[in-house]
Amino acid sequence: MVTENNTSNFFLAENLRALRKRMNWSQEEFADQIGLNRGNIASYENGTAEPKICNLLKFAHLFSISVFDLTHSDLKDEESYTRASRGNQDGKSMMQPPSLERVVKEAEDIQSAVKGLHCLFRLKTGNLAEMPPECQVLKDHFEQLYSVTQHLLDSHHELISFIQSKCSEYKG
Repeated sequence: MVTENNTSNFFLAENLRALRKRMNWSQEEFADQIGLNRGNIASYENGTAEPKICNLLKFAHLFSISVFDLTHSDLKDEESYTRASRGNQDGKSMMQPPSLERVVKEAEDIQSAVKGLHCLFRLKTGNLAEMPPECQVLKDHFEQLYSVTQHLLDSHHELISFIQSKCSEYKG
C-alpha cells in the first residue's frame, strides 16, 4: 500500500521515458500522440514538471495501462510492464465486466490516489502563511469535494463487500 508521504515509489518520469522508448518514439513523436509539444514531454521525463490529470489519463490510455501503474509501478522492469499491461492485452472486450479481483484492486488504487491528492493538497495549502479569500473558498470547495469522494468510495467498498459475500454464497 502506498503511504501518503512516500514519494520514493513515484515512477512517472522514468516510466514515460521507458514507455516512449518501448514504442520507438522520439519525444516529438510522443508529444504529437498526446497533443503536446516536445518540451512538455522533456520536462515530464526529467521530472521538472508534472502533467495535468487529463494528460495522465491520455498517457495511460495511449499505453493501455492504469494511471496508478503509470505513476507507481516501475515499468522499466519487464515483469512489471507485463503485469500492468496484461489486462488490455488479453483480447477481452472493454464491454465485458471486469473480474471482481480487478474491481477490488482498482478501488484500492483509487482510494490510494485520492488520499495522496488530499495529502498533497493539505501539504501545499498548509505552507501558506495567509490565504487570500478567493483561495480559501477554493480550499473549502476542495475539502467538500474530498468529503463527497470519500463517501462515494465508502459506498463503493460496501458494494464490493456485498458482491463478495454473495459470490461466496454461490460457491457452496
